[in-house]
Amino acid sequence: MLMLLLVPSGQAATLNREYPLKVAYLFHLAELTEWPAPANIKICLLGDSPIREYLPALAGQAVNGGAVQISINQGMEGAECNIIFLANNAGLTPELSARAINQHILLVSDMEGFAALGGMVEIALRDNKLKLVISLEVVKKAGLKLSSKLLRMAEILE
Repeated sequence: MLMLLLVPSGQAATLNREYPLKVAYLFHLAELTEWPAPANIKICLLGDSPIREYLPALAGQAVNGGAVQISINQGMEGAECNIIFLANNAGLTPELSARAINQHILLVSDMEGFAALGGMVEIALRDNKLKLVISLEVVKKAGLKLSSKLLRMAEILE
């Protein structure tokens, strides 16, 4: 896992490591987000995405005094997710957006334009590089705080 975290994002396409790197980004998001009630961090996948194959590598990883837990398409009712990764086929609904804001859930996706459409964090592939695009206003509405380290490496939508 450590190797995934050390590979520069600019090499994503050349190393054919797009999805393992997206999982590494999810780990960094878990690590660099301040949650209202710190504990274990549960990352949930909603929909069908190739990222599914790589998410289990995060299970049990230490983060902020807790551990990462993974839930793949178990249904979101009672799942108590801290981060939801939406696959392209899942879609961002007004109900999911409202739930995320009310329950302090970080919504992440690699859907094109996700952050501009009301999502929180988009993992975008641009010029063969992965880049975070963050809708800071929506993140703040959810009562979440992102570290300055994370914000410096991202494109911020106000």
